[in-house]
Amino acid sequence: MDLNLASRTSLPLADEKYASSLHKFHVKQWWLIAVCVAGYYAIATHIELSEKLAGLTAHYEHWQLDELPLTLLLLSVSLCVLAYRRTQDARRELAHRIHAQAHACELLRQNRDLSRRLTQIQESERRALARELHDEFGQNCTALRAEASYILHATVDDKVHASARCIAVAAETLSAIVRELLQRLRPPMLDALGLESALQELCERWEEQTGIACGLLTHPADAKFDESTSIAIFRLVQEALTNVTRHACATQVRIILHKGADLKLNIQDDGRGMINPEDSHPGFGLLGMRERVAALQGKITFSSLPGSGLHIAVELPLNLED
Repeated sequence: MDLNLASRTSLPLADEKYASSLHKFHVKQWWLIAVCVAGYYAIATHIELSEKLAGLTAHYEHWQLDELPLTLLLLSVSLCVLAYRRTQDARRELAHRIHAQAHACELLRQNRDLSRRLTQIQESERRALARELHDEFGQNCTALRAEASYILHATVDDKVHASARCIAVAAETLSAIVRELLQRLRPPMLDALGLESALQELCERWEEQTGIACGLLTHPADAKFDESTSIAIFRLVQEALTNVTRHACATQVRIILHKGADLKLNIQDDGRGMINPEDSHPGFGLLGMRERVAALQGKITFSSLPGSGLHIAVELPLNLED
């Protein structure tokens, strides 16, 4: 979904302006016709044009030229009636189009609000799931490691010691899996220290896992954001880094976050790029990014040339109502 919603919501207003300008144009035309008719009547009255024409056409009575003025008058009246009816039809069609556009924009607004609400619900569920994993699963893994440690230090045979070591290794593996899931579901740094620290930790961990250099620059460094915006930016960066890992074959990624009148996020890699980054049928990753940005009334663009990497530019309005 191409989500430049600002241009879409301006369509009814543009059509209303067009209807107003069209009405003014028609009024000017009618005034011009009235002026021309009045001028013709004044001139014809002054020089007695009809009498002169009657005299000139008297020699051609067999052609019935004296009937031509009334015939042309009837033709003119018929054309005026036809033009009037066509104008009325055009106005009705334009009014119908304005109504349809307004209805479509209202549906888009409702869809955007619904998407935003669903994203908030999803993040709330992720937060609750992360809390349950930490409190229940994590504590049980810790208990398993403690029991295994106790058995290892107890006076038992070697087979029991071997089993205890296996239990300890399995518990440690489960703990690592839980920590990874917690990071993916709800990064603790995002709640504890804010967006910049969470992004820095994400970049460092991703760099360690992939070996791809990841540079992060935020301006200003101490910028604060509301929860919806922070979550959206974190998920966008997370998805972009995932796409780089899967598809880009890049050696470095640069992320710039700038807070001014609007919030701007730029993500650039030096990978193989894309043939058509603005494809109307993108992958689920890019589609999810577009929907997330659209839910916050923002704009996202993808630009790339084969071999030059992919550039993702995001603009989000600040101080949105939740």
